[in-house]
Amino acid sequence: MERLTPTVRALVIGVTLAYLFFVFTPPLNDWALTHLAVGPYFFHGEVWQPVTALILNTRLGGWFFTVIGLWWVGAFIERVKGPRFLLRLLLGAGILANVVAAVACLVIPGGSPLVRADGAGFALTAVFVAFARIYGARPAQIWGALSMRADYFTGILVGFSLLVSMANRDWPGLLAELAAIGVALSATGGIGDVRDRWRASRTRARYRVLEGGKGKPTKLN
Repeated sequence: MERLTPTVRALVIGVTLAYLFFVFTPPLNDWALTHLAVGPYFFHGEVWQPVTALILNTRLGGWFFTVIGLWWVGAFIERVKGPRFLLRLLLGAGILANVVAAVACLVIPGGSPLVRADGAGFALTAVFVAFARIYGARPAQIWGALSMRADYFTGILVGFSLLVSMANRDWPGLLAELAAIGVALSATGGIGDVRDRWRASRTRARYRVLEGGKGKPTKLN
């Protein structure tokens, strides 16, 4: 537990209390899903749903992976980038992803305004992407002596999650995850890197460098 930072500890406690509330108050479960998860009432004035849905875990597995993700990766992000960055990333990615999922459920042909209780799953996708961006190719300890490059490990986890969404035809969930990934890339400068690489590739395509390193580049068009 030494890896727990103050912000992550508070988040873990909050998520755990919300899960226990759901488990031990069955008569209120329908109310919680109707008014705290993301559903049709979001479009009828319950604008808080994308926020409250972040801590609403209805399954043991969802709660468990949220706690593990916050403990293992969230604490690292907080130590490196600070608590404000972590909170902005979690809230920004999570809220945007929930809004995207809600709108997608409504507008995708053949779909319906379903209730979504994804908890902090989309926000954690953003945290893992940010972790890969910051840690890069350095090895990250996964379990015991087992380690793997941070970017490879994140790629496997996020890629698997995207494949599951596609296999289940969960297009709102897929779009929500992509939105969370976009927030993480934007927060860590990833979008700028892509833009710079694109510009560099265009420059290389337009110019040919003469062999020997002498003379000026020859413009091809």
